[in-house]
Amino acid sequence: MGSEESRDTSRKGGIDLYVKEVFKITLRDLLGPSGLSALEHYLNRKLNGDMYDVLLSSPPSFYNALKSFLGKGADAILRIAAAKLIEEGKIVDLSPEEFVELMKSSSEEAYRRFLNSFRRG
Repeated sequence: MGSEESRDTSRKGGIDLYVKEVFKITLRDLLGPSGLSALEHYLNRKLNGDMYDVLLSSPPSFYNALKSFLGKGADAILRIAAAKLIEEGKIVDLSPEEFVELMKSSSEEAYRRFLNSFRRG
């Protein structure tokens, strides 16, 4: 995958913990505790590591693993999660559709825009 696999999430300070937490809470709200547990179990195995770390270091890898689990439902769940995060003010300057498209893209610009869309604190 190239550069997206080698990204160092620690350089972003507290944004990594913030994004992990809000994304996990949002998925739990959408899927319920057992649904989230099943998703985490599958994705952590598929990704050979913490799915939230992969979300931060390589959104396309996260997206592809999610798609292998949910099929066409991956885009829908991500759009719904993004809409919820936008409504709560945790994501700014993106539509749900743009959020999903950024997750699919392996460009450095898309990666920066994805991370910068999360409003800190």
